[in-house]
Amino acid sequence: MKTLGLGTLETLIAPIAQAVEDQRVDALGEALATLCSRGVITPQMFLPPRADRYARNLLWRCPRSTFIVVAMTWAPGQGSPLHDHAGLWGAEIVIDGEMHETVFDFAGKGADGRFRFERGMHRRSRRGTLGLISPPKEYHNFGNAGSDVAHSLHVYSGELSTAHTYSEDADGWWTARQVGLRYDAQ
Repeated sequence: MKTLGLGTLETLIAPIAQAVEDQRVDALGEALATLCSRGVITPQMFLPPRADRYARNLLWRCPRSTFIVVAMTWAPGQGSPLHDHAGLWGAEIVIDGEMHETVFDFAGKGADGRFRFERGMHRRSRRGTLGLISPPKEYHNFGNAGSDVAHSLHVYSGELSTAHTYSEDADGWWTARQVGLRYDAQ
């Protein structure tokens, strides 16, 4: 975990913890938007970009395991494939740079274990743009759409150590693969 001053950490975590305790994804979004607009989320919270994939810095793991806060760094062109959030709810906010996101709606599971998704909203986002995750609305892809490094802050309602990524087959069905998620610093 990257070292932050105690005051900075308390200022960041207190409003997030309250929203998670209240189990309100909208309040979590409001807390992240306020923290972003007030400059509480600082460059020191983010790792340098990696060449092979986006970087994940675990800023906070609640001692009661009720939430985590992860700072992500995205080099130009880096992104995640369509993925789920393992049934967790949460919020993501763009801190700087330009990101793209496509939301997908779950449309069914076939007898062969493959999945159907319907493409939903696609958007390009800049500083302060918020995304809420609330199952079953938890499927999307997310990546850097700009020519500069981008940063985003993610809060999830539990430990997100595994998730599923989905690859689209030629017939329009999607194949799932469980992946382990790791942090580059914690």
